[in-house]
Amino acid sequence: MADKKSEEMKITRREFIAGAGTVLAFSAVSNLTAGVPAIAQTRTQPVPEGIPVSALIVHDPNLCAGCGVCGLMCAFYHEKEYGHSLARNELVRDPFNAVYAFYVCQQCKTPSCYFACPKKDAALRIDKQTGVKYVNIAECIGCGACTSACQFTPPRVNVHPVKKVSFKCDLCRGREDGPICVEYCTMQALKKISGDERG
Repeated sequence: MADKKSEEMKITRREFIAGAGTVLAFSAVSNLTAGVPAIAQTRTQPVPEGIPVSALIVHDPNLCAGCGVCGLMCAFYHEKEYGHSLARNELVRDPFNAVYAFYVCQQCKTPSCYFACPKKDAALRIDKQTGVKYVNIAECIGCGACTSACQFTPPRVNVHPVKKVSFKCDLCRGREDGPICVEYCTMQALKKISGDERG
């Protein structure tokens, strides 16, 4: 009886590989799609009522010389040291057209990063006076949910290479002269536009 049962449980090597492949494929698809509905849902949510539309930094590639001062000044202001990996913006050159793209937080009206944050209003906050979305590093756990939820490529919120917490442009919140990258842009290719100008 025992021998008959063990014979029934035997499977061929080919059957095992086929079965394992099916399990792995299902697992991969599940991992790819896990969280997609949640992220899509967060993108449609507006900020809490009564909070103004935030200002935004815009870049004119026709004026940009690609000097990189924007990133260096950003890193120095926030981190007290120079280094492009410490900047909250990124200047990228298109090698085929010699044109520069400037990547910075778009201060979304429906901020998916904010709604994805497990410590919303503690780690990822919205300034009630200005509408600026910013990271409170004292509360951030560095989970990267905000980076995954960002609807832009590359993501405009990243994990700090040293501190291992999220960091993003906060329009130099609290700085009297506004965003330091705008102030020090040698070609005046960067401009801060108000929430009203955004429409």
